[in-house]
Order: sequence, then structure tokens, then C-alpha cells
Amino acid sequence: MTESAWLACTDPHPMLMFLTGRVSDRKLRLFACGCCRRIWHLLTDEQSRKAVEVAERYAEGDLNDDDLNTACAAVGAASMYSLGCPAAAAEAAAEATWGHDAFGGPYHASLLTYNVSYAVGEAVSESIAQCDLLRDVNGNPFRPVAIAPSWLTPPVVAIARAAYEERALPRGELDLARLAILADALLDAGCPTQTILDHLRSPGPHVRGCWAVDLILDTSSN
Repeated sequence: MTESAWLACTDPHPMLMFLTGRVSDRKLRLFACGCCRRIWHLLTDEQSRKAVEVAERYAEGDLNDDDLNTACAAVGAASMYSLGCPAAAAEAAAEATWGHDAFGGPYHASLLTYNVSYAVGEAVSESIAQCDLLRDVNGNPFRPVAIAPSWLTPPVVAIARAAYEERALPRGELDLARLAILADALLDAGCPTQTILDHLRSPGPHVRGCWAVDLILDTSSN
């Protein structure tokens, strides 16, 4: 994988293979959850939707292994009693609760949501959207970006936290207007890093785990 390939890739699976050993379980799990939220309308049972929500909260450290295992068992049972697209969608939700090396949950969640989209004639757009999700969550691994603590003014941190806390559900995407305001607040605080500003102002999709928002919140907590 080269930088140009990463930026232009329309197949998420080579990207996932490249990320093996390079990113956290949290990043991979949130990508899997982002894939599942793209087919939320096909997660027709309560256990499937709950599994995605539990996986997100587990990724953020709000729930423990027992919570995750319970959700995994429940959605696994639910998938056995579904057929067609809802069954594949439920299996994708189950993958969000499973192991998260690149060949575990993320790979299978990606593949299953692609298969569901293929069944309804949206495979190409789904593949591209998943690549965009990976780039949103992981940024450009060939050009890591740093942030100066001096840019993390109280308004910047507050807006970043609100971006995660007030997502558009059930899609799970971050509000573009708020992210644009966050970019302006960073600029006012003295941030000259165009890569961060451009990403926050881009059309996305942006989801929980967005590398630019993570960078702000992770740095501000240290």
C-alpha cells in the first residue's frame, strides 16, 4: 500500500490489511460499527441494533467484556432466526462485537454490509463509502499529524466533545456544521495545520473515531 493508493482506494479490504498492527482495537471496532450504521434500516431486530450500540460504548471504555459478550450472544441468536438481508445485517452487527484484528470483526462487518448493499444494487457506492470511513477514522497513515496543546482552548475542546455527544442517529454521522465551527475555532486558536482544518470542513462522512476530533480530545486529556 502506497500513500497514493490509500488516498484513491475504492476497496476497503486492502486498506484493512495494511492497517494490521498499525491501529488500535478502538479504531477498527468503530469502523465496523460505522459500516453497520450504514445498513441500520436492515437491522430489524432490537438485539442487532443494541449490539452495535454496545460495541461503540465498549470501544470508548464505557462497557466491559461481559457486556460485550452478552450482546454478542444475543445478536448471534437473533441472526439464526432471520433470512436474507436482515440475517446478513444481523451477522454484521455480531461482527462489531467480535475480535478486531483486521481479519476479524472489521473485515467481516465490511464484507457483510457490502453483500447486503450488493443485494439491493448499491455495492459500488458502499465500497467507496467504507473506504471513506476508513480514511475518516484513520486519517492518512503516511502523514501523521500532531496538534499543539496551545490550540486546545476551552471552546475547541467543548465543540469537539459535542460533535461526538450529539451525533445524528441512527446514522451515527457527525454534524458537518459543528465540525466547520470546530475548524474555525481551531484557526482562531492559532492552528495553522491545513490538513486538520480541511478534514473538518470536508463533506465526510465523519463518524465517531474521526481522526481529527480524536486528536483534539486525546491530546486535551493528557
